[in-house]
Amino acid sequence: MKVRPYQPKDFYNCRDICYVTSHGFEKPNYKKALWYMYCDYYLLHESDTCFVVVNDNDEAIGYILCAKDYKEYKKKFRRYYMGALRKVSPKHWFMHFVTYFYITPVSRKYPAHLHIDIKPEGQRKGLGTKLMDALVARLKELGVKGVHLGVAASNEKGVNFYRKYGFKEYKKGFGSIIFALDIH
Repeated sequence: MKVRPYQPKDFYNCRDICYVTSHGFEKPNYKKALWYMYCDYYLLHESDTCFVVVNDNDEAIGYILCAKDYKEYKKKFRRYYMGALRKVSPKHWFMHFVTYFYITPVSRKYPAHLHIDIKPEGQRKGLGTKLMDALVARLKELGVKGVHLGVAASNEKGVNFYRKYGFKEYKKGFGSIIFALDIH
């Protein structure tokens, strides 16, 4: 398995990874909400900061997706996705809307934000670290000074991974932890 930059041919595999690794999106209309919130924006608008881990058949089994600037992300997301999100799931639309206010303070110092997911067959093999390394190197090239993410506080493996990688806990609340990483 290897890490490489995202390619358009990976789009549907990335959507599948997003769904397979999610929790709480079992209702049919929630699948679209999930893709709008955690996948499609990054692949279609910021693919230059997206990486995948692929198997021997060059099929994506994991990814790291990143928006370089949360402020710009908010503008584009509102323009292209909020209306559609509200139609498919008012609940998730509201949650995403509230998240803007929760995340905005951390995004001032750590402007990039990321999502990382790996299918079970690729977990616990060091691939998350390789994906993070690829993204951090790319963000350095672009002059981005920091990155943040949110994770469920109950996601013990995820929380431990981010701490081990060097992320610092920035904020806790609403059952989640916001982590931030300085990029030098």
